[in-house]
Amino acid sequence: MIKNIGPLEQKILAILWQNHEATARDICSSLEELGERRAYSTVRTIINRLVKKNIVSQRLDPTERIYIYTPIYTKGELEKRIIHGLLGEMLRKFEQSTINYLAEELSEDEEEIKRIKQRLAEMKKHG
Repeated sequence: MIKNIGPLEQKILAILWQNHEATARDICSSLEELGERRAYSTVRTIINRLVKKNIVSQRLDPTERIYIYTPIYTKGELEKRIIHGLLGEMLRKFEQSTINYLAEELSEDEEEIKRIKQRLAEMKKHG
């Protein structure tokens, strides 16, 4: 389960989603262009964390002898996995409080309630 993504991890992922793949040096250069100057070793450490979290894959380019990093999930897929994991954990630990909180928050927005009801009806129909 992916629990959280830190700010620098988010920036690195945004670069990878935009470019589809990149080396650590490419990512460093892109971060610098965004005004985010980071040491190469720091960027490599963060990328390695993303690899260990199974969010980014790495493959060795045999001719250049460098790693090329690729995102495993699209932004939407990753967000869905994080939300699913966090919400599932909250429901397991604090079921009634979580449900009450969500109902209270959603009760303010009639359009959102309408969309949720439509989605639930679709889910019920298909499964």
